[in-house]
Amino acid sequence: MKRTQWNKANIDSNVLQPTRLPLSKLAFVFATLCTSVICGNALAQELSIPCDEVEKKALEEAKENEVTRITAFQPAMPIERANPRYPAQAARKGQEGWVRMSYVVDEEGRVKDPVVDDFFGNSAFKKSALSAVKKWKFEPAVKDGEPTQQCHQSVQMDFVLGGRTGASRKFVSAYKDADALFQAGDIDAAEAALSELKDWDTLNRYENTWLLNLDSQIANKLGDVEREVQSIGRILSSNGSKRHKNMVFDENYVAYSLQRKIILDSQRGLFADALSSFSKLKEMDDQQTRIEEITPIIEQIETAIASNQNLEVPVTIGENGNWFHTLVRSQFAFNDIKGDLDTVEVRCESHREKFTVAEGHVWKIPESWGQCRVLVKGDDATKFNLIEVAQS
Repeated sequence: MKRTQWNKANIDSNVLQPTRLPLSKLAFVFATLCTSVICGNALAQELSIPCDEVEKKALEEAKENEVTRITAFQPAMPIERANPRYPAQAARKGQEGWVRMSYVVDEEGRVKDPVVDDFFGNSAFKKSALSAVKKWKFEPAVKDGEPTQQCHQSVQMDFVLGGRTGASRKFVSAYKDADALFQAGDIDAAEAALSELKDWDTLNRYENTWLLNLDSQIANKLGDVEREVQSIGRILSSNGSKRHKNMVFDENYVAYSLQRKIILDSQRGLFADALSSFSKLKEMDDQQTRIEEITPIIEQIETAIASNQNLEVPVTIGENGNWFHTLVRSQFAFNDIKGDLDTVEVRCESHREKFTVAEGHVWKIPESWGQCRVLVKGDDATKFNLIEVAQS
């Protein structure tokens, strides 16, 4: 395989800097906590690719002779979805959080191989969320009249308690102290103060979101791009939504976060993630200025994808042993592996396969499988390069 790396330095490096949020917005509300688990709510909010909307758009743009091909795949439809059990200890302490998972719906409508993409809050939330999603049942997806697997499925399960909003007086005081250290330029002390705050076992969603905001700013100051992107993603997952009227930060800050994430993901070669964030930004109201600012980067990404050069993504496996990547091409390979990689699983819209990892081997995905993600499993801290191979 020819090792030509598309130079990600071509992406505009004028990096949008973090926006400071006024601490006056960090209101503290003293609410009576529910002491019974019954007061807790564990909600599942779909984040899956909206197949119906994708299909609708495709049909609108399709020529008449293409309609049959587009409608040949019918996505799985939910029959039974139970919410997860709220862990009793977390509920008693008022601890909130979320779990984001990917899973497969098989030919019989059962959930298979759920994987935690990310989570925040009590680690017990992960076990509860996985247990719940395994019980879900679907009408299976259908392709060309036959039941088939559907692999582009993801969900975020939110663990939230009724009767409490805002931050406690104790949290506000501790957060302001940590932020003051950061503003004074004492990053090490701010980092230590933030670490202590993260260890609190009483943090609610509102407090989590503010902690992640400070975490992203410290990461930016340290030049830790991976950590900053992760924190921004977690801010977006923790922030709530306009539809549910429970947003911690306003829409303008959400738009800024998407804009910043696009820049960082583009520089890391995660082009599908950057394009996904851009789609979300375009759906927001009154953000035309940000859209125009970021459009040149999107155009550079599209040029890179269409080029005849390989796209290289440097990867380090995290402590959970999993790494997901959404492909923008139909051929990929691995090289420069330092450590142990176990398997690579290709999860596409209507097909999936699992392989052992062979360095230098090029996997070629049939176009009929649709857009694909790869799930790589290996030892913690294993490093490698994923190469999206040019068609030429």
